[in-house]
Parts: sequence; structure tokens; C-alpha cells
Amino acid sequence: MSKPLRLSIAGTGKVAQALGRAWQKGGVEIVEVWGRSQDRAQELGRKLNAVVVNDLGTLSTDIDAVAVLVSDDAIREVAQSLPNNVKRFHASGATDRDVLGGENGVVWPIKSFSTEPHEEDLTEVPFAVEAGSKEFQSMLHRLVRESGGKPFDAPSQTRAKIHLAAVFTHNFSNHCLALSQQILDEEGLPKDLMRPLAEGLIEGAKSGDSFSLQTGVALRKDLGSQKKHLELLKEFSNNKKLTEFYKFVSKHIADSHEL
Repeated sequence: MSKPLRLSIAGTGKVAQALGRAWQKGGVEIVEVWGRSQDRAQELGRKLNAVVVNDLGTLSTDIDAVAVLVSDDAIREVAQSLPNNVKRFHASGATDRDVLGGENGVVWPIKSFSTEPHEEDLTEVPFAVEAGSKEFQSMLHRLVRESGGKPFDAPSQTRAKIHLAAVFTHNFSNHCLALSQQILDEEGLPKDLMRPLAEGLIEGAKSGDSFSLQTGVALRKDLGSQKKHLELLKEFSNNKKLTEFYKFVSKHIADSHEL
């Protein structure tokens, strides 16, 4: 039996809470927690049975690594305050690992942490892993597996492109769903009316064949229906931006499926 991994966490947001609880559940010892908000740090420290520290420079060096789980723009600043001889990693999809300095790595879960952290399940979630040494890479793989995830190696450039794909998959799709719910809500209809359609999108994600599953009036170039939609959009708030968006996406779908 190998010794349990020992980590400290810099950060108290949803990612820090979700990963921290998953690691703890998997047998990882969370030694210390730091956060800009002392109240949130104390709360997370209680949940993870960890000591709360006020100064990053005083973090224990008797650990395997520090997880820098802060916003992308804050990673460099936080990392610069860590003890020099402590390994560190972040969980950002778009940030280069070298901003961390020292011996560093990345453990990026391809998952959006938008629900309550205690509800997050990381089982089978893919994690892009990168490190400056084979030894640290191996340790990060173990860390992912102990949280229930599936690690795979991805250098910075590859990880950045995966992150770009994730923006289209989740952020843009979610924005479209939010717009559809706005239309339904303004018409006094249940906002979950699109649930069967939304669930159908998952089939394309599972098969990797979303392109061939495209349907709709834009694909068929049904100009009559599209004109009717544009007329209907005039009845809704924010109609100018909705109309612009509708035209742009419809044209992109039609152009993408041209023979």
C-alpha cells in the first residue's frame, strides 16, 4: 500500500470545493487551505478537516503538492507567494502551466462546476494532465484516479484546443438554451419544455457524430419558416440581438452543410 497523497489547496471557490471533497473521499489528505476570504477558507477547512493558513508563504512543505485552484488571472500571483520548494499544479484549461513557476503541472477536469459542490460526481470525468517531470505526471495521474476521474496526457497547446472545444460544447450551447428559456418564459410557458430536445443533443456527444445529426429549417433552407421566426422575434425583449444571433447561426449552419 502506497502512502496517502498529501495536498494543500489555495482557493475556496466551486472548483476548490468540488475537487477538495472528491480528493478527500478518495483517500487524499488535505493538509492546509488558504483563501482570500477567511470566512470561506474556514468553512472549507472544516469540510476537509484541514488547517487554515493566512499566509501562503507559511504553507507546510511536508506535502506532495499545492493545488492552486483560483481564477485564471490570479494563478500567477498566488503561485509567486508559495514556498519555492513545493510542487504546484492548477486546474485551468486555458492557462499555461509555466505561470506557476517551480516544479509544476496541470490537472484540468473537462467538466463545468456550476452546481452545488457537494453534488458533483467526478466518476469517469476525463482530466487533462501535464507536468514538468515523469514523476510528477505519475503522481497527478494517481490523484485523478483517486477522485474517480480518468486521466490522459495533454500538453499545453493540446489542452488549450480542448478547452476551446469545451467552450463550444458547454458555454455556447448553454447560452442557446438560456435564450430559448427566455422565449418560453416571456410567453408564459414552462421553461423545461425543451428538455427532450436538449437530452437528444447528448446522443451526438456520445457518438461524436453531431454534424450528421443536424436538423432544422436552416439546414433545409426553409426560408418561409425562417422569415416567420424573424417576425416572431420582434415580439420579445432584446429582439434586435436575438434576431442578429438567429441570422448568424442559421447562416453558419447552412454554409457548414453545403456540399
